Amino acid sequence: MINKQTSIYSILIALLLLGFLAFQIPNLQFDYELENFFPTDDPDLTYYEKFTETFSYDNDYLLLGFEATNGIFDSTFLSQIDSGLTLTEKLPSSMQVYSPTSLKYLAKTPMGFIPIPLLHISSPSKLSRDSSKLYFHPLYREMFVSKSGKSMKAIVVHERFATKEEADEYVHQIQEIFKYYAPRVRIAGKAVAQTAFVDAVKNDFATYILIALVLIFLWLIVFMRQIVLILTSLFISGLSVVATIGLMALADKKIDVLSSLIPTILLVVSMSNIVHLFSHIRQEYLKTHKLDIALNLAIRQVGVATCLTSFTTAIGFLTLITINVEPIIDLGLYAAGGIILALIITYLLYPSIVALINPKIKETSKSKTFFSPLEKLYNTVNKKSSLILTISTGLFVVSLYGLSKLEIDAYLVNDLPEDDIVKSDFIFFDKEYSGSKPFTLSLWTKTANHPIYSQKIIKELDKIEQVVKEHTQAGDLISPVSMVKIANQNLHRASPSYYKLPETTKQWQKAFHHIQKTHMEERSTKVSTKSLAQITGYFQDLGSKDATLKHAELMKALDNQINHEIIGYRLTGTTLLIDKSHELLSKNLIKGLGIAICIVGIIAGLLFKSWRIVVITLIPNLFPIIIVAAIMGYFSIPLNLSTSVIFAISFGIVVDDTIHFLSQFKYEYRNGKNKEAATKAAILKTGRPILMTTIILSSGFLVFCFSSFSAVYYMGLFVCISFLTALLADLYLLPVLILKWLPHHKK
Repeated sequence: MINKQTSIYSILIALLLLGFLAFQIPNLQFDYELENFFPTDDPDLTYYEKFTETFSYDNDYLLLGFEATNGIFDSTFLSQIDSGLTLTEKLPSSMQVYSPTSLKYLAKTPMGFIPIPLLHISSPSKLSRDSSKLYFHPLYREMFVSKSGKSMKAIVVHERFATKEEADEYVHQIQEIFKYYAPRVRIAGKAVAQTAFVDAVKNDFATYILIALVLIFLWLIVFMRQIVLILTSLFISGLSVVATIGLMALADKKIDVLSSLIPTILLVVSMSNIVHLFSHIRQEYLKTHKLDIALNLAIRQVGVATCLTSFTTAIGFLTLITINVEPIIDLGLYAAGGIILALIITYLLYPSIVALINPKIKETSKSKTFFSPLEKLYNTVNKKSSLILTISTGLFVVSLYGLSKLEIDAYLVNDLPEDDIVKSDFIFFDKEYSGSKPFTLSLWTKTANHPIYSQKIIKELDKIEQVVKEHTQAGDLISPVSMVKIANQNLHRASPSYYKLPETTKQWQKAFHHIQKTHMEERSTKVSTKSLAQITGYFQDLGSKDATLKHAELMKALDNQINHEIIGYRLTGTTLLIDKSHELLSKNLIKGLGIAICIVGIIAGLLFKSWRIVVITLIPNLFPIIIVAAIMGYFSIPLNLSTSVIFAISFGIVVDDTIHFLSQFKYEYRNGKNKEAATKAAILKTGRPILMTTIILSSGFLVFCFSSFSAVYYMGLFVCISFLTALLADLYLLPVLILKWLPHHKK
């Protein structure tokens, strides 16, 4: 019972709860580690984590590209690059720098092994000869010189950064160095990609949430008219966001790229609850002109429905826990928890505050100007139900075909704006070099008689390298094979023509001895232990779909061509894990949505005690999902980790209006009205709040369509499409299904 006394108690309880949660917000931390998007509890992840204990992570590097105006073998150009890279190598976070300006051969001479620079950058007479050797070297030409011959690459291996801020500082230091030595340096790597993604999301959401608030405020002026009610509504929505963020801080949940969506989601969902509640308060107040009676009647009529809609919305988000990616699981859990918190806060505070301020609630428009279109809508539904069913069926069939064209695919930097510098740099390395994504193949010997550095194993590894190049187009491949070839080259006066495997048993023995004696792997890349090895390199960002196919072709070719008695192999690395996350996406998403649909169906069945109502509830709410998926299929917009959240948001929210409509229908139907009259009453009484909540929800997400970050753009676009589709389904298809399928009252 809402009165002044209970209102004060409700406000005090809510303030205590909110004060406790708000007090946790200063403890909130941020985490933008892209490795969190690896599939959880996956054997490939377990293997990779163990693998890194020996060989470290495969994505702790930066590729630096330097474009020359007077040719890449100009001594001034090379000297500037070398000076900048020398300073880069001295940075505390730098581990190794590989560049043609600093690499040296160990050439065998009568005086022993003498280090000879790959390029004599300070001696123009020698530089011309060196450039020819480099240009025709099988490994270094591919690794350091672009396909067009107009730029040169360096590889910087750095330590693993604990925070995004550390990575940002390191990249900034490198950029500052090369402002002096090379005004335009292209940079690719995890550290810059991570920052680009995070900054794009943070900037967009900070801007667009403010715009969404302004739009919601303007629509509330149209709907509520009174500034005190509008401010109360915004205040309670804001408290719902604060409470949820406080809950995340209390649970030590760090904000990541996806969880930054939660404030916007809660803002529009909580506002939807308030709009439905206020609409019923106004209806009852205009009948009784007594606020306390109106408040209690409204809560009684719409309270159960709002509880159910909040529960079904939470279920929609909880489907995300079936996707075995930690940030997506957390988005589902905390969005669901926030929705329940928003419900509690709304019903604790909104009626209580309204009771205390005692506003004079007025009708915002005459019945003729608003209810007349709703009456016409009912007449259309009643007279043209067959046509509506025919159009809906045709649309469903067309959508199913589009749904069949939907594919899973994802590119590393495709979501970034077209003019983004980071995106152009990654594309540059994909076009001009072997690529920017790490490739890692783990290998191990199966017998103690054949260690990695044995003639039989190295020949088998060489065969594997050729298969890798053929089926993945990966380049810059470094492995024990590379070490043997470099050793053989060093033993023949560093001649590039001897960058090949030894030909005689004696040459093999000398090469193995040279590798051990000079500690070759310690001075360059660690690629082996006694029985374990890796082949590392880079390859182009082909998209997760093509990359998965190429990896499958690679493994099939290796299975057919490699001697399995002496060597084993396995793909590993960060690229494989991210691609696998996308591969597992569709199966888990379908499973999660299936569970959500079943739960919503059970709720509808328990509420209305009719299997027909279960079908009637589900059909209008499947339409938005199918239509969004069909549009994505027709326009070749792939399903990936970014776009997958669209379906959970859509299904969780669009079912709300259906439940509000059916709850009103049930109320009218059980109070003696026949099926037609109850349907008409449901349209007239819920039509306005359904329309207003759709406008508010769409306004909240529509602003994201102006984002140049495609992940944000698609979320805004398709969520809005699902809301508008759900509106049409609820106002046209749902009443038709009720009129056609529900039986009349039993006499």
